Amino acid sequence: MTTLNSLRQDLLQKRLDLHKDLEIRDALEKSLIKYLDQFDQGCLAIYWPINSEFDPRPLALNWARQHSTKKLALPIVKINQPLIFGEWHDGDKLEKGPQGIPQPILNIHSADGIQPTIILLPCLGWSSQNGHFWRLGYGGGYYDRTLESYRTNGLAVKAVGVAYGALEVKEDAWRPQSHDQALDELICA
Repeated sequence: MTTLNSLRQDLLQKRLDLHKDLEIRDALEKSLIKYLDQFDQGCLAIYWPINSEFDPRPLALNWARQHSTKKLALPIVKINQPLIFGEWHDGDKLEKGPQGIPQPILNIHSADGIQPTIILLPCLGWSSQNGHFWRLGYGGGYYDRTLESYRTNGLAVKAVGVAYGALEVKEDAWRPQSHDQALDELICA
C-alpha cells in the first residue's frame, strides 16, 4: 500500500491531466447540470476551485438564476473547525481565507452563515466501499468535520462529491478512517 501523501500526489497529477480533457470536463458538467435540474429550491454550497478541481461556479450561478428560491453558498474556513457557509452572489466582494482561497465575508448577506441543503464537495479521489461513496481530499478534514457536525446535530444536508471517474481509488490502496464521512451521492464522468 502506498503512503497517503504519495497517493494524494499521484491523484493530483492525474486530475491535472484529466482536467485538460475538454470532453471529460463537458461530460462532468452535463452530469452535474442534470443532477441540479432535479431541485427547484434550496441552498447549494459549492467550492472555489483550486488545483485543477472541476469549476462548478458557472453552472451553479445559472442554476440559482432560474428561481428566487435558489441560493448559493461558499465555504468559510476557520482553522480546524467545521466549515461555515456564506451566501454568495456573483460579484460579491470576497476575502482570502487561511489557505488563500476566496471566501464570503459574513455580514454581507448574513452574520451567521447559511444552512445548505446540498454541499458539492471536490474530490481529489473517490472510492466505493462498504456500500458508500467516500471522498479523498487534501487531508485537512474540513468537509469531514462539517458533515459530522451537521449529521450529529440532525441538520439535513446532502453531501455530493464531484469527481473524475478515472480517479477512483480501490480498496487495496485506501480505506476510509473513522473520521471520514461518507458521501450521499457522487457525480463523476
